[in-house]
Amino acid sequence: MTKPIDGAIKPRRMQFNTDDMKMAQFAIENNSLISTFFYSLSAMFPEGERFFIHAVRHYQKSISDPKMLADIRGFIGQEAHHGRCHDDLNDQIEKLGIPMSMISNNMAARVEMLKRRFGPERQLALTVAMEHFTASLAEFLLANPEVLDQAPEAFRHMMLWHSVEEIEHKAVAFDVYRLQVDNEWMRRRVMVIAMVSLFSRIAFFQVRILWKTKHMPSFTEWRQAAKFFWGKKGMLRANAGGVKKFFQRGFHPNDIDQSALIDGWEERFPEVAAQQV
Repeated sequence: MTKPIDGAIKPRRMQFNTDDMKMAQFAIENNSLISTFFYSLSAMFPEGERFFIHAVRHYQKSISDPKMLADIRGFIGQEAHHGRCHDDLNDQIEKLGIPMSMISNNMAARVEMLKRRFGPERQLALTVAMEHFTASLAEFLLANPEVLDQAPEAFRHMMLWHSVEEIEHKAVAFDVYRLQVDNEWMRRRVMVIAMVSLFSRIAFFQVRILWKTKHMPSFTEWRQAAKFFWGKKGMLRANAGGVKKFFQRGFHPNDIDQSALIDGWEERFPEVAAQQV
């Protein structure tokens, strides 16, 4: 049975103190492979979020249901603020010698290519695929917040808040797609292409960062990263399980009950909730 996320989707205005952020060059788990994975994601987020807004907004004028329209407005508000916050974070990471602007420029060019080459249906299908991936990643981070314990405070706060809102609006693009496109073959096919493309690009960006910083990961880093991503409780191993469910016939994002992770999140993470303005 589908269990919807209750309540309205409300953008929160957050103010993270990234200007005073003190961090080592490879701050996540003190591991260059793990750090560059998260840095690449953060650098990709702003342009990615703006593309998702563009894809959903195209169909907004064709929808009359008040609840869906309210959800779309909440989705757009949340995604827009995510992009702005990650822009600020990325600017600070760039000061460590990490080529974040290279990644964001690459993403901007890719987004423009997607807008030119793909029609609105394919763009929305890609948005649906990526929203499911980010909701699965958000589930892991909220269920295992300790993986960010060694990260800079502002980085940790931002990723946890971002994760809460990704789960809150995880079904919006999907519902628009089902109403306006409803092509199951395209939905599944685009997910396969999206995952191959995403991880190829992340790996490419990681190599570019390591080359730019002249850092060669040690054997210990490789071993630690393998366990972090693919071990028994590994992040990507857990994420793969969530992505697999996407291919089930008649799947809906709310079939995966993640409500316990965001219900009362302010009490679980009061230091994150305190960043609201």
